[in-house]
Amino acid sequence: MPRMPVYRVYQHSKKKSYQAVPVGFSLGAFLASFLWAAANNLWGKAFLLFMGFLMLGGAAVVGALLNSPMLMLAAIAGIALLPLWAGTQGQQWYCDKLEKEGYQLVKRINTQSATNAINSAKRSDKVAEENVKHSKQPKQEGPRFGKDFRDIRDNSAAGSNQPPPQDFSARPWKKGR
Repeated sequence: MPRMPVYRVYQHSKKKSYQAVPVGFSLGAFLASFLWAAANNLWGKAFLLFMGFLMLGGAAVVGALLNSPMLMLAAIAGIALLPLWAGTQGQQWYCDKLEKEGYQLVKRINTQSATNAINSAKRSDKVAEENVKHSKQPKQEGPRFGKDFRDIRDNSAAGSNQPPPQDFSARPWKKGR
């Protein structure tokens, strides 16, 4: 049985809109790096990735012109590692962007798609609203079975007309007597 992906569901407090972000490696960020970052409005990360590719590509060309295999090898390794870094951090970058925009994490859920994750969060939100409505209903006055009934039986309820039980230690114990 295949493992279902985990999604983080965010909700904007004012707009009441939802966003679902998968947890884990981002294949889109790995394959398209700075283009993926720019498409997701992560302009700082897109610029950083673009400049990294530009500088490492320039270092590889300079290494080839100077006949320096170590410089070329280091530059090519850097070019290979930049997309890997983007793929491992891409989803977290997007989550950080959502939190800066006013979204709050409301749920983490294992499901097959982002749509299912959002629908589950909406259902949970409706259930929470129902619980709040029911908790605002007036409480029933008078004795009921359960805790209140036990309190009346033991003469310790707040509205009880029975005198309090005799306190066996009403007088504090004093040293030296």
